[in-house]
Amino acid sequence: MVILHLDMDSYFASVEQQANPHLRGKPIVVSGRPDIHSVVAAASREAKRYGIRSGMTTWEAAKLCPSVVFVSGDPDKYETVTRRFVEILVRYTPMVEVYSIDEVFLDVTQEAPQHGGPLRLARAIQADFRRELGEWVTCSVGIAPNKMLAKLAVERAKPGGIAWIVPEEVPAVLEETPVGAVCGIGPRIAGRLELMGIRTLADLGRCPPARLKHAFGVQGTVLSLWGRGLDPTPLLPYWQEEEVKSVGHSHALPRVLRHPDGVRSVLLYLCDRTARRLRAKGLVGRVVHFALRDAQMRYRGAQRALGVPTDDEDRIFRAALELIEAHGGFPEETTLVGVRVDDLQPKVETPWPLFPRDRRRERLALACDRIRDRYGEGALSWGSVYACRLLTAATGGIGRQKEIALACRRDGI
Repeated sequence: MVILHLDMDSYFASVEQQANPHLRGKPIVVSGRPDIHSVVAAASREAKRYGIRSGMTTWEAAKLCPSVVFVSGDPDKYETVTRRFVEILVRYTPMVEVYSIDEVFLDVTQEAPQHGGPLRLARAIQADFRRELGEWVTCSVGIAPNKMLAKLAVERAKPGGIAWIVPEEVPAVLEETPVGAVCGIGPRIAGRLELMGIRTLADLGRCPPARLKHAFGVQGTVLSLWGRGLDPTPLLPYWQEEEVKSVGHSHALPRVLRHPDGVRSVLLYLCDRTARRLRAKGLVGRVVHFALRDAQMRYRGAQRALGVPTDDEDRIFRAALELIEAHGGFPEETTLVGVRVDDLQPKVETPWPLFPRDRRRERLALACDRIRDRYGEGALSWGSVYACRLLTAATGGIGRQKEIALACRRDGI
């Protein structure tokens, strides 16, 4: 199997530099409103040389580089460019998974030989990007036998390069790669593994699978496979609909949003995304679940059943808030927040709303969806979530990739 992982370089910043020649070659930061204290959503290559990184405050960025240029983010612009590069990629293979707004996986096992091998294919893709997206919008490419290794390879390729982990190199890669470098092994799990004497992927592979399963449950089986250079995660092409058992989103929070008001803002945003996906799939759900993680990496969560299934973001948000308050409120410092709706059923099988107020609210939600479908997600938004919207979109972990894939399916890309 030959998997490519494409990761766009300094994505939001590079798109802005391509769109505005006056920004090219300058240290720029994409954030919220530049006239107020905000958070860095993306930094250009030039800004990164000063130590500026996503998640830090704009005040910190200005201190590191007084000449930095702040640019207001435009998520709809970035999503448009994402759809354009997905259109380029499907010319090579239909097996394209939209992993986030700036990352994709491709299965080119069948197509690579037709292009002279995976290395030449990757170079051809990069050339197409330069020609059709502009010279400032570049990508790094990782090539490997599976998704986990391809994601490790792309880190070697940044910025703008290509790295190929061939099967013969896998044992050496496992020996030198810390477990924390793998997407899916966070600081909490890495810390527990270190207490078990496991520091590298090779250490993980040598650990008896039964011991890992005893320590981590079902996840222990996946960890054991990763330690042997294997990855059970299938590539899900954009045109293939997932089996939907629940709909939800979670997001790790930057330091500036870890206070209760910031968490509440992100929670509302996640509920809005969740409800929109439910409506897009024609589903409603009866059970609302919340999840929180504090600064000590302790998790807390609970669920409750609603009287009537819903696809309404306000009802989901209020149910989650009531659950959180009933379980001690927000931690003083919250590092992750999530919401999920379970016990799904087709909306057509549920009764029509009885009260005129509820029917108006349902029509309003559908009208807002149509506006967003036509003019982009930013056309309508809760005012109270603006501060977190751009930053959460930057990391791609809140389902925007789902919406991009849905749009690609809808438009027949």
